[in-house]
Amino acid sequence: MRVDALLNESSAAPDAARWRWLSYGYALLVAIGVAYFLLDLPIQVTDCYGNMVKAAKGTLAELVSGEFHQQSYLRPIGWAQLRILLDVSGGRYFEWFRGWHVAQIVVLFVLFLRLIRPRSLAGAAVVPLGLAALIGIHTFAGTVRESFPVNMFLMVLICSFAAADLALGPPRLWRDVAAALLFVFATLSVESGILVAVVFVAAFMVGARGVSRVGVAMQVLLVIGYLVLRFSILHIGSPGLEERTSGFGFSRLDPSALIEKFGTHPLPFYAYNVASSLLSIVLSEPREGVWVATRDVLRGDVRVFQIFNIVASALGTALIVRYLWRRRREWLAFRFDRSDQLVFIFLAMAGANATVSYAYTKDMILATAGAFYAAALAVAARDFIESMSGLSMARAIAPMLFLVLLSSAWALRAVNAHMGLRIAAVKVRTEWAYVDSWLERNPEVLSEPGAGEMKRHLQEDAVRKHPLRPRLAGRWVEWFND
Repeated sequence: MRVDALLNESSAAPDAARWRWLSYGYALLVAIGVAYFLLDLPIQVTDCYGNMVKAAKGTLAELVSGEFHQQSYLRPIGWAQLRILLDVSGGRYFEWFRGWHVAQIVVLFVLFLRLIRPRSLAGAAVVPLGLAALIGIHTFAGTVRESFPVNMFLMVLICSFAAADLALGPPRLWRDVAAALLFVFATLSVESGILVAVVFVAAFMVGARGVSRVGVAMQVLLVIGYLVLRFSILHIGSPGLEERTSGFGFSRLDPSALIEKFGTHPLPFYAYNVASSLLSIVLSEPREGVWVATRDVLRGDVRVFQIFNIVASALGTALIVRYLWRRRREWLAFRFDRSDQLVFIFLAMAGANATVSYAYTKDMILATAGAFYAAALAVAARDFIESMSGLSMARAIAPMLFLVLLSSAWALRAVNAHMGLRIAAVKVRTEWAYVDSWLERNPEVLSEPGAGEMKRHLQEDAVRKHPLRPRLAGRWVEWFND
């Protein structure tokens, strides 16, 4: 029996809509699983409580206006979202902020499925792999955990997927307008939102016309306008070497060490960050500039999760490279179908995302490229399955084993993402148990009106209303200690 006979038997009765709705049903189950762990995660002390206190001051207009005069960050719309949620929450902070967080996950999954279009048996078959890669890749873990307390980095993923959906759709005038508004919304929410323009330009380069030539030209003008506004008008610079610790080689260097090593000649450090970011996207090593797994192997202290992280990424990247090789003639002839366009967007995003990480590299900053990596992997895996249709069962054994290994590795990484949320929940509750110690180091927070009452609400949510769940124990937990 040949593999195509099985495919034909399985796909003869159900139509495209049935496979699509089956895929959406599966995505809903995955979203419920992520939501379960998210709703166990209290609002953080660091980066959240202080931001909420700041956002509650004055009026919304005053808050947004003030954010146009920060020294290193330009995020007025991000702060506006935080203030609006504060106002509508009526003091029910956990329910509104975590509810919004869960809604973001649902929207992200819907857009992901709209991009990969599971309309056949092969298309539906790669949905579990694609979603496992989307939530299991290391660039997503920090993105979904760190909300500040409105998750702006997750919002950039949503905006980037929405941009791809606009660009890959049929040409319409309203798409040009929506593309411009999307860019403004994303870039003024968080700096990495500028990558939305990369999606539109990359898609247009390979024949996508959902956003017209005029719309793409507008994106270029908006990028120029944003850079002029940020650097020439508002004089908001980019983070320098003195801002934070950064990874380099096998360790992390604090600001003083970075300045001592690269202060007069920072270009080698910037080049290192770009190169390590690219490798991190496709191989999961290094992590935030540090060759963690390599260092641990040299020490004889390699851990299980490091192995399946690298195996999953290496196999996934190999599958994407295979897809590029199979489609090389069409690409050289400039004949791109929708799947090609989606993979090309990933390649452009990987380069752009690594480039904007020149000052310092962090898993969370690479989240946009990581999300499109999952989409490209789903496309490549679907092509791989479809290419097996002409094989006999005997010849299909090796490709099937490859898919089993690939899927298993990414499934373990997806489990690791859920475990990371549970571990983060433990850490956040510990922070709230000792919040007074944190406030002693940050006394200015409590000096603001309403800060004490907000602290009481948030601490009540973290410690009493949502108490710690039973601790996971056993040696197997160490497998998922990323």
